[in-house]
Formats: sequence, structure tokens, C-alpha cells
Amino acid sequence: MRTAGVLLHISSLPSDYSIGSLGRSAYEFIDFLEKSGQHIWQIMPICPTSYGDSPYQGVSAFAFNPYFIDLDLLCEKGLLLESELPERRRCEKADYGDLFNNRFKILNKAYQRIDLVKTAFNKFKKEQAFWLKDYAMYMVLKEDHNYASWDTWEDGYKYRNPDVLAKFEKDNKNRIQEWEFYQFLFYDQWMKLKKYAEKHGVQIMGDMPIYCAYDSVDVWSNPGDFQLDGNLKPYAVAGCPPDAFSADGQLWGNPLYNWGKMKENGYTWWVERVKAALKVFHILRIDHFRGFAGYFSIPYGAPNAKGGHWEEGPRYSLFEKIKAECPNANIVAENLGLLTPDVEELLRQCGFPGMNIFQFEWGDWNYRVPIYQGYPTNNVFYSGTHDNQMITSFYESLDEWHKQKINQLTGIVWGDRPNLKIIEWCMKTPCDMCIIPLQDYLGLTDEQGRMNIPSKASGNWQYMAKKEDFSDWLSSYMLRITKESGR
Repeated sequence: MRTAGVLLHISSLPSDYSIGSLGRSAYEFIDFLEKSGQHIWQIMPICPTSYGDSPYQGVSAFAFNPYFIDLDLLCEKGLLLESELPERRRCEKADYGDLFNNRFKILNKAYQRIDLVKTAFNKFKKEQAFWLKDYAMYMVLKEDHNYASWDTWEDGYKYRNPDVLAKFEKDNKNRIQEWEFYQFLFYDQWMKLKKYAEKHGVQIMGDMPIYCAYDSVDVWSNPGDFQLDGNLKPYAVAGCPPDAFSADGQLWGNPLYNWGKMKENGYTWWVERVKAALKVFHILRIDHFRGFAGYFSIPYGAPNAKGGHWEEGPRYSLFEKIKAECPNANIVAENLGLLTPDVEELLRQCGFPGMNIFQFEWGDWNYRVPIYQGYPTNNVFYSGTHDNQMITSFYESLDEWHKQKINQLTGIVWGDRPNLKIIEWCMKTPCDMCIIPLQDYLGLTDEQGRMNIPSKASGNWQYMAKKEDFSDWLSSYMLRITKESGR
């Protein structure tokens, strides 16, 4: 079935409390999607964020972001009092500073009333035992070490001495439980929101980064699964080779997986990670899919990616295990970047839909490129992603020759809104799914709505929509072009 959807992260929902949440705005957005004929809501990773606020550099591959817990819903449940809520204010951008300094003080008040939900909390702990306690201990240790990276901790903690950790757990039982409780609060609200989405014909597409941050509970608690030396420092890190866009390549710095060790263990960590994600999402987008076919390895400490080289990834042996455990997994592969025959073969073996981005498709405008030849149906088409320019700024940045090419392709004439004509063209591609960022529908510029500028250290991930953005006009327009596109 041909479907359409919208890309908008939880953090970008309208809110009175510094960031979008799982409360009223989320339910109203699902209503908006249903009214607009949209059946997919794509979000970004919902992991807890760290320095830089990027959801693609989270402190856990399994845990959820407590910032998204809705405070008003906690009041309805009796876990918070109205008098304990922060002052409401219209939020123009996500305020991570306020969240870091104040949000957990409020959530702690809800924790003091844990007895109201103790039975459900205990059930949650049993269900999430694979990762939950390690995450909670890690967060308490982070607090005790002023949020310094785990490799700077005392050896007993750094190397996970069983006796040292057992004593720490005994001495900090209440604090560890508190961090587990925050995960329960998110999960409880999330699963109710997911059920509401299902009732209204909307599937939620989640996003899974391929790599973990070095300063994460995943690397700390499973060091053998990563390419670390005897001092638990990476000896190789992830990135991308130099290309026409970057002479130095991209140095991401994430530790690489020890695929040989993971294979010996039946890829347990990866299988559990995908299983956990498929419980909370209807569809799972896996980032940097090409890294499973072959990954770029850069020596640790290198100033850039020039000295890196390609290594063979796990290829289909990993997904064979995942498919055996999750036979009905609905997975989308982010197959962007340098695509070599091994990547195409892995995608074929897996049978996952890949992705195409309008902004990447125009190339040199020879008539052999897919934008003229067409796309496979088993595919997802986007005007742009969280890393791209807004489609309005992309179009405005082009020289006249390239603008004319896009005008001819999409039928833009004087007086048209280029963003909408480009969206309409995207919707008419033969791809089974078409996902459009909300900001592109709204015609926002980069200054108004861009979510992320890669390699920019700060100022990203702050975009928040306004309540008035979800107008009747926009809903009617989206419904019309979706029907006209046969979606």
C-alpha cells in the first residue's frame, strides 16, 4: 500500500515546558495526521541525550529520554501536584539548559509517590532486565563523577569490578531505582500513545543509530563488543572517507564494533536491541546501513579521516539472526552515502526498503539518473531529512540554471510556492512510502526550521513547531495531494 507521512521529532512538538513531550500535543499531532491522510509519523532516536543534545549520540541504545515525559499526564495520574509544575511559557526553541538544571528536580517529586504505580513499575523492571539496571547504575555513577566520561572513573568502576559494583548497588539502591523509575514513566506514557496512534491508523517510525557514543552505558557495560584496547580506549573509530564534499572526510569518533566477538555470541546485543525497538515502534529505520556491509575504520587519535580504510562488516549473518528472532520486522535501511556492490547485495538479501532524498538526486542532471528514470517501489522518498537544508532554503540557494532544471521537473511557474511543488513531485514518485518534514510543508527556511547542521557543535536539535502551524488549510492541502498521489 502506498503511504505518506511526516517527519517531526518528539522534541519539536509544541510545548509549554521547554521541549515537546508525550502529552496533549503528541495526541493532537496524531489527530492532525489522521485528518491529513497521513499514516506514518517518523521521529528521531528517543534515547537520553548528552553533551551537544544530539539524539544520535545518546548515553544508551536501549533507554528513553526522560525529558519527553509529559508533566501534565503525571498530574492526572496523581504523581505530581499542579503546584509542582514549572511556569508555563510559550517555547520558541527547545531549552536543554533549563531541562538539565530543573527537569529531574520535578521528576524526583513524582518518584516520591512511586507507591501509586509500584506493581506496574515492578513488571516493567522484569521486562527490561537486559539493560535497565546497568543504565540506572551508569547514570548514578555519572552524577557522582560530575558527568565525566566513564573512562576517567576509578578503576573499580571503569573496569566493572564485580565486588565494587555490588557494593555500589547496595549503597545506592534508592538512587538506582529512581533512574529506573524515570524509564518506567516514559515507557508507560509511550505505550499509551502508541496504542492511540494505532487506533487512528498511524504507524510510528523510530530511528536507530548504527553506532554508540563512547561515553555510553553500552560501551561501559559491554567493552568486549567494541574495538577497545587493554586500557579500554578505542584503537579505531567510525567516520567517512574524503569525497567531493569534504577533503578531510568525516571523523565521527564513535567506537567500532568487534564484529568477530559479536558473531561468536550470536549477535545477542544487536538482536536484543532490535527486538526492544520493535516493541515501541511500528517501523524501524536503521541509520548508516552501509556500515553493516563495510565500515570505514580510522585510527584513534587521527586528526581527520584521511588515514582510514574499509573493513568488512557482518553483512547478512547479522540480519539472518535478527530475522530469525523478529520474522515480521518492518525495517527501513538508510542506504545513503557511498554505495558499493556489497551494500546493494546486502539490501537485496534483507529485502528492506532503502531511501532516496530529493536534495541528493539532481546530480549533474544527465538523463541516466533515477530522478528521470524512476525509483523502485520498495523504497522511501524524502524531500529532506533532519540533516538536510529545508527544501525552501535548498531551492533558494541554487543558481538559476539549476533552479530552471527543478522548475521543469516539478512544474514550478511564477507565483508557485516551490516547496509545495517539490513536495507534490515527491509524493507522485512510485516509492511505497513518502515522508516529508513538517518544516518543508510549512515552507520554513534554514534559519527558521533546520534541525541539524552536521559537524556544527552547538545550536542544533532546537526546532519547535507552533500550535498554529497545524492549520485546517495545511491539513486539507496534505489530504488532497495525498489522495491525488494515490497514497
